[in-house]
Amino acid sequence: MTRDLEAQQGTSAERILITALDLFAIRGYDATAVREICEAAGITKPTLYHFYGSKDGVFQALVRNGFLQYRALVDAAVATPGTFRDRVRVLARSVFDSASRQPHLWRFMHSVIWAPPGTALPQAESCTDFYDGLVGVLASAADEAVKLGEIGPGPMGARMLILMGAISEAATGYVIAGKPVLTPELADQLVDTIFDGWRA
Repeated sequence: MTRDLEAQQGTSAERILITALDLFAIRGYDATAVREICEAAGITKPTLYHFYGSKDGVFQALVRNGFLQYRALVDAAVATPGTFRDRVRVLARSVFDSASRQPHLWRFMHSVIWAPPGTALPQAESCTDFYDGLVGVLASAADEAVKLGEIGPGPMGARMLILMGAISEAATGYVIAGKPVLTPELADQLVDTIFDGWRA
């Protein structure tokens, strides 16, 4: 399932996910009862159990959807024609657009990522494994950019920390505090600052 949750309408399975996402993002997973999801989605408990098996199943579906959406943003950016800088701009703009349009999804995914050890459901894909996969894709593209002479050689681990940290920090700030406003101009400025460095 790669479509944005907000764009999904109609079916009971989709309504369950949209409703649960809102409740989990606002109230938290533990504070949300199956009954509340069902009432808000306008479905019965057997319907939820039919599609997802349990509240945990709904949680798993939302986590998978979040991972798939983010991976799709990275893959699409890396596949975009242009220089590595151009593709990173596309990624930053795409992440900013997603966080602006889907703040509940981003808040929910942050709650999963920052959950205390042992509290995340064991069936969920490891956040660390997922993150490492994203960084691997971007690092490979950066290595290719070094070979093409688009960027100079440098410590790839540090570069990926700076790149992912900057984009994520801006998106997180918006979702939590409403700032910075995630404009395409800010995305470009952020990427250009990283690529140009802090020259005198």
